[in-house]
Amino acid sequence: MLLQLLTALAALAGAACSLLAEGSGTGAISGILPFTAGGFIYLGTVSVLPEILRDSGPAQALLQLLALLAGVAMMLLIAYYE
Repeated sequence: MLLQLLTALAALAGAACSLLAEGSGTGAISGILPFTAGGFIYLGTVSVLPEILRDSGPAQALLQLLALLAGVAMMLLIAYYE
């Protein structure tokens, strides 16, 4: 329960930092965006990918891996055009 509390407090701190950095321009965005994208990629590859590869056949695993890579590509496109 303590680790869950620490996770929730970190989420609140991250939300507060993003709200404070909202009006500070592109410098803050270019510093926060890599951490956000890295968190999504980390969760996708470390926690989800092993379960996908263990519980499904090769064709289904390939489709799910392609969907994961498509999500990463969408994050890159959003970062580039925003």
